[in-house]
Amino acid sequence: MNNRKMGFGLAAFYVAVIFLAGCVPEDSLQWSEDGSTGLLKIEEALYLVDGKSGELTEIAKDNVLPWPDISDDGKLIAYGEKVDCNSLSEGLKVLPPGQVKMVKYYAERLRKNVLKTGGLSNDRFPFPEEGLLLPGDYRNWSIRYLCENADGKILEILGETGIEKGKEKEIVCSRIIVSPSKSPDKRRIVATSIFPMTAMKLSPNGKFLSYLMHTQEGQVSNAFEEYGLFIASLETDVKAMRVSHRVALGYDWRPDGKAIAYIEADSKNLRHGDFIVGTLEERTVADVNDNLLAAPTGLPDQGSAGTHQCTGKTSELAGVIFYPWLKVVYGSGGRMFFSSAVLLLPASRRDQAEWSLFCYDPVTATVADVLPASVSNYSGEAMVVTQFALSPDGKKAMLPMSKNRFLIYRFGDGSVVFPLEESEEFGEDIPSFLPDWKGNDEISALVSEYSRFLKKEGQQEHDRKEIVIFGADGKFQRVLSENWPDLDK
Repeated sequence: MNNRKMGFGLAAFYVAVIFLAGCVPEDSLQWSEDGSTGLLKIEEALYLVDGKSGELTEIAKDNVLPWPDISDDGKLIAYGEKVDCNSLSEGLKVLPPGQVKMVKYYAERLRKNVLKTGGLSNDRFPFPEEGLLLPGDYRNWSIRYLCENADGKILEILGETGIEKGKEKEIVCSRIIVSPSKSPDKRRIVATSIFPMTAMKLSPNGKFLSYLMHTQEGQVSNAFEEYGLFIASLETDVKAMRVSHRVALGYDWRPDGKAIAYIEADSKNLRHGDFIVGTLEERTVADVNDNLLAAPTGLPDQGSAGTHQCTGKTSELAGVIFYPWLKVVYGSGGRMFFSSAVLLLPASRRDQAEWSLFCYDPVTATVADVLPASVSNYSGEAMVVTQFALSPDGKKAMLPMSKNRFLIYRFGDGSVVFPLEESEEFGEDIPSFLPDWKGNDEISALVSEYSRFLKKEGQQEHDRKEIVIFGADGKFQRVLSENWPDLDK
């Protein structure tokens, strides 16, 4: 058997190689399709980047959530912010109705538990052990609601100390901002939620914004974070239409803005070490008139995270092994490029897992591995190959490698270039900052202070890492961040 076949201790084959790999880098530099405008997220700050001069424009200083987005034409930006809510009443005014109902529902459940247990349990509020408000500090909303609206029985049981303890609980929400790139101060709030929202994507037609929302029910030991895929309209009052749940990080809009492709896990609980089957899906989300296919979400007793449900048709296109960082990108002709593990059975326990880039062709309804084995071997780490990027014209792919190197692969002629030599690798196996296409013919990437592109004559090292620009041929062009201040301090 060759090494393209995968080990078969299926409940565990993935944990040693893949699940312990870490997280996708949260710092990024994304570009409009023509490369004229970039959106830089570093630490918890956000900046616009002029593609020619490299000049920075500060958008937000603090609390920016990971993976913002810039529209294909560079005219709009979208990003998330974490917001501390000083007032419960003001916070409830900005949440969707379903989440307000959720807060009140769990506050009532908490009230019953307090009455049943006769107070706090091990100095903690006896919060229900199931539901969306269990993970993290989401429960603080219901604890605050109970204590700020305490009746006589609760006041008697908890006493002043217990009530004050509840009122001191910090409540936090997240919100998504959309603004014109040329007037970033003209910002508007598109969506607000108790749950973190991330991985924003503006639709190609500029009418919608998609995002991932943390929708994990309860705290599962040794589990991945679960995220649902939602869409907000930039023109109507539909702000949280749920498209799917338990999806991978990398999803994409179809070029016409009427459908969205994603990879969904078939398992309800995403535990490390489990063999998790997934599906590449495409769902129609808007009609021919660009109206979202949305039906209002009924408000069950326990409330709801979203405001609407998508009613569009779902097409199941290919089966995969699910991994939270998988990615799908539309190419030309409706083709979908996606990252996945190579799985051929039967296989021996000694065969090693490999990852590659695949293409789904909607005309033939077939899937093909588009990378030769020689290229897959260079980028075989799961966390690396999952973060591929296509050039806007769809003719080239950029594949990150370990220790912040990357390769450029040209479809058709099969040429491969490595802009950084092995001697210039740095950091951990998982890249700290992902390269990205700047138009069709350039790539921005982070290089170390020891890079030959930074050191001047007589220097052992440059004074810091820099973001540089390479051509699609792999040749160094210029240092983009040369005049930037130190942003990571």
